[in-house]
Amino acid sequence: MTVAMESEQDGSELAAERETPEAILIERSNRQLVQRAIDELPAHYREVLLLCEVEEMSYQQIAETLSIPIGTVMSRLARARRAIRESFKSGPEAHHVSRGVFHPQAYERGLRSV
Repeated sequence: MTVAMESEQDGSELAAERETPEAILIERSNRQLVQRAIDELPAHYREVLLLCEVEEMSYQQIAETLSIPIGTVMSRLARARRAIRESFKSGPEAHHVSRGVFHPQAYERGLRSV
């Protein structure tokens, strides 16, 4: 007699069901913090960041799309990322960050999901 084993998909569904309400709340909070930080960026920083992180364009593609030098793309991207890091350190939500609501890994995932 042969017994069918559960597929890998079944295992992933079970893992999703095991997420606690607290974990879901923390993830939502992190996404909101990231979105707020991105929204507060000056437009010229935000557009470069989103083209790179969301649209996954290369620096060269961004430079061509925006008709700016590649060095400008690189500096705007670095400044945008620094501004986001600083907003987590000094923003009104800073007390949440120190209590563990913000996790850097979630920040990285948040940028990719915006």
